Amino acid sequence: MTKGFIRFIAGAVCPSCKEQDKIAISPDDKTIYCVNCDYKEKKPVDIENTSSNSYEPKVFKIDDFRPKKPRI
Repeated sequence: MTKGFIRFIAGAVCPSCKEQDKIAISPDDKTIYCVNCDYKEKKPVDIENTSSNSYEPKVFKIDDFRPKKPRI
C-alpha cells in the first residue's frame, strides 16, 4: 500500500491567511483547504450538468457540405 500524500495547487494563495502554495486538494477532489490556517472550501455544484434538460448536439449530414449540382 502506498503512503498518502498531499496534493497542492501550485501558486494558489489562501484567501484567509494570504500564504502562497499552502492550498491543498482533499483526496476525494471535493474540497480545497489551507494547511497553514483553518480555511476550507467545497467544490461548487455544476448547475449546467444537474439540469434536467439534456444537450443534444446538432447532427450534420455530409451531403450538407457537398456543392449542389446545377439543374439542367
